[in-house]
Amino acid sequence: MKNACLTSKQTGTNKMIKLPEPITAYFDPSNSVAQKVAAFNETAIVEDEKQRHHGQPEIGKWMEDVKAKYNFVAEPIEVAHIAEQIAVKAKVSGDFPNSPIELDYRFELANGKIEKLLIG
Repeated sequence: MKNACLTSKQTGTNKMIKLPEPITAYFDPSNSVAQKVAAFNETAIVEDEKQRHHGQPEIGKWMEDVKAKYNFVAEPIEVAHIAEQIAVKAKVSGDFPNSPIELDYRFELANGKIEKLLIG
């Protein structure tokens, strides 16, 4: 699996962040919801705000709902590999109290796509 880099403009820092392509696609603010959903396996799971979303259709609906509710942008600022997960710390700015905040994203990949995403 190839890694892709987010530019310093995308990350808001002076360093390059190297991430696998599906994770880069997830964070790329220029990608549509359909492009972001395509980075997930058909059976993928996302857990966010104590809710579980299973499969590409549910994940797409979740993405649309969260974007409409918070109008947010997530910018990766750190990455680490922890066991089978890729942990990404991101600065999240949007229409919510205390913006911006830092959130932890834990990704598990399978077959070149995102299989699981935990946000907390």
